[in-house]
This record gives sequence, C-alpha cells and structure tokens, in this order.
Amino acid sequence: MSEDQFREWATRRSDLPLAVKGHTFVLGENNMIMVDGGKYLYEDALELVKLLNSKNPFDQINATLMIAERNGALRVVVLALAAVVIVVVILLALH
Repeated sequence: MSEDQFREWATRRSDLPLAVKGHTFVLGENNMIMVDGGKYLYEDALELVKLLNSKNPFDQINATLMIAERNGALRVVVLALAAVVIVVVILLALH
C-alpha cells in the first residue's frame, strides 16, 4: 500500500477497511481513521502508512508500537510483564 493509494482510499471515503502491513485502517466520522481500534487524524494515519512502508525496520517497529500504544495493547503487555516479574520475585523470596 503506497501513500498515494492511501490518499485515494481516504478521499473516496470508502466503507471498506484498508490493510497495511497487517494493520486495519477504517474510516470513521469527523476525519478520524481507526487503526486497529485506535483513533487517528488523517495526517497521523498517513504518517503511520509511511512508517509501515519504510524499508527501515526501526521505523516499522516504531509504527507498530505507536499503534499498540494508542489502542491500549501496549499497556496490557507492560502490565502482564510487570505481573510476571512480581511473581518471579515473590517465588525467589520464598525460597
């Protein structure tokens, strides 16, 4: 999915979702675009498309982390990791 294809999809106001590198883009109301459940303005969603299509793997990882942060998945992962660390510390303290 190129930037031009994304712009065309957004200007057509298509009801169909758009898939970019495993992420789902859906047009919402008030110029909002939902990306995997997180709300983005058009300009921010376009930046995500640029980062996801970049040949630089760090840009792709950065875009994925931005999406995970906005839709709340990153918070769940961090909380789960914190819970695992607490359990490990308690188990080590008991022995």
